[in-house]
Amino acid sequence: MRIIYNNLIPFPGYSAMMLFGVIFARKKYKPLSTSTINHEAIHDAQARDCHGYFFYYLRYLWQWIRHDYRNNPFEVEAYDNERNTDYLKTRKPFAWK
Repeated sequence: MRIIYNNLIPFPGYSAMMLFGVIFARKKYKPLSTSTINHEAIHDAQARDCHGYFFYYLRYLWQWIRHDYRNNPFEVEAYDNERNTDYLKTRKPFAWK
């Protein structure tokens, strides 16, 4: 995945964020850790489950409202598997459910 380092995206307090298949990261976190890159790549796989980024972001926002950030099922899957660099090779579709 392409990584763009900047001072605007993501919001302060976060190191990285995947938007439309690109990782945006705060400059102070350069270089990103392997686990952070994997975490964001898992979000990209989740977007494919949702048939594209638009529907993924709608569903992500809904889950965030229902469960808060850390208990959002998309984040639970990403955090639980970010250190497993082989996870995306064996991940089942809709694993976040």
